[in-house]
Amino acid sequence: MNLFLDNIYNLAFFFNTGIGILAFICIYILVVVLILPASWLSLLSGFLYGSYFGSIVVFIAASIGASAAFFISKTFFAKKLKKVISRYPKLIVMEQVVQRGGLKLIFLARLSPIFPFSILNYFYGLNNIKFQDFTLGLIGIIPGTFLYCSIGSLAKSLQDLKNVQSANNIYITILSIASTFLVLYFSAKYSKEYFDNSKEFNL
Repeated sequence: MNLFLDNIYNLAFFFNTGIGILAFICIYILVVVLILPASWLSLLSGFLYGSYFGSIVVFIAASIGASAAFFISKTFFAKKLKKVISRYPKLIVMEQVVQRGGLKLIFLARLSPIFPFSILNYFYGLNNIKFQDFTLGLIGIIPGTFLYCSIGSLAKSLQDLKNVQSANNIYITILSIASTFLVLYFSAKYSKEYFDNSKEFNL
């Protein structure tokens, strides 16, 4: 048991070094690219580095991982998906909604917890989204990142990390609900505009 605890503490000490922080960032990037759950790493970052520096580390890693996924999607999958989308009208509508929404829709989707972060990265890469809008939209992950890192910072040990519960954060809850509602609202709005324009064109 003591040997196990020693290994845990040695690992924690390693991740607090310069090389350790870089290793942590690389691991986080890999997790994002492979579409694996990253929330536990955000908690761990809060435990290792505290709320503020931990949030910075996560934001940098998540942004690099997201950008890599975006370019992988756009380079290897976008053209193939275009052929598939052309066969299904509903998918064409989705593509048009994302394009019309642009930065506004990207940012709101990042704020909302119901849209998986890693999957969105690949999804945006499949559409005609500007990389500038994609990167600016990543600002939307800051509130959630800070929340997870703050929760992680409350843990007193690595063993205690999995038992840490979030304090009632009414501001994050309101923000999440509002952003989800706005995503749905603008999606419906842009869908209607697309269908209206299609009708006018057919006439």
